[in-house]
Amino acid sequence: MSCTLQQIRWVSAAMFYMMTSFSIVAANKSVLSIYKFPSVQFITLVQLIVTVLVLETLKFLKLIDYPGLSVSTFKNVMPLPLIHLANLMVGLGSTQSLSIPMYQVLRRFTVLFVMIGEIIVLRKKFAVSIVFTVLAMLVGVIIAFIGDLAYDSEGYTLVLLNNLFTAAYSIYLKKVDDKKLIGKIGLIYYNSILSLPISLLSFSIYGDFDSVKTFAGWTNWWFCVQFVLINILGFLLTYSTILCNNVCGPLTQNVAGVLKSTAITYAGMWFGGDYIFSWLNFAGITISAVGGIVYSGLTFNALEREKRTRKSDLYVA
Repeated sequence: MSCTLQQIRWVSAAMFYMMTSFSIVAANKSVLSIYKFPSVQFITLVQLIVTVLVLETLKFLKLIDYPGLSVSTFKNVMPLPLIHLANLMVGLGSTQSLSIPMYQVLRRFTVLFVMIGEIIVLRKKFAVSIVFTVLAMLVGVIIAFIGDLAYDSEGYTLVLLNNLFTAAYSIYLKKVDDKKLIGKIGLIYYNSILSLPISLLSFSIYGDFDSVKTFAGWTNWWFCVQFVLINILGFLLTYSTILCNNVCGPLTQNVAGVLKSTAITYAGMWFGGDYIFSWLNFAGITISAVGGIVYSGLTFNALEREKRTRKSDLYVA
């Protein structure tokens, strides 16, 4: 029975992360590319403020709890808030600069970065079949890059930085969470509250307050709905990322991300209005997507074998 409940928790956490991640990519693309909202820094700042206010309100109502800010807590969570802030900014920037299919395909480099990071930081080993599948995914990415008729150097740079920060966040989140000191909600709160001063400084310097203030979209009710939505989803994505990482582990979280990205990659060819079709690019995208699906299956099977091995060892002991 406990095994079944664990599987339900695993699937629920992965699906919550996938649905939230899918939704925020689509909403961000609409706000930044279709409506051409002028400031990534402002969106980042508002998302952090919304997260802090929601958590403070829930704590005041005694619906949730997390430890107060202290020097020891600050030391334990660092450098996660800085990685979190950097990841938010470059993620929004790359979404604005790239078509959804190319953004999703290039995001698959995260899997490679996570593997390298887990080998170095967590001393983890991977089967040869998984390594070759990841390489096949990356071959598809390279082919898609060669066939990309809307190449944007800034967008490519931002999405590669996004991959690096996502991998670093996923791995170091696992190390912090293993200490069981502040919990999932506490991590969200400290990521946001400690990122706020830097985010405010960034908006003050680079955010272009006048463009935000005079933005014509504020009179469009549908844009306002989507703007509110991306800020709510920003909080939910942070929570679902931490939940999925805690329940499933960093590699499984990226498996869920691969499956999500496969769905939104093809949907994005029709949504967003900035994808330029070419057969070479489409072939690369498809090779990478198939590699991602195979990789997900291999990883899942490897995790199941690992669980059965641990159970067998317990019975023997």
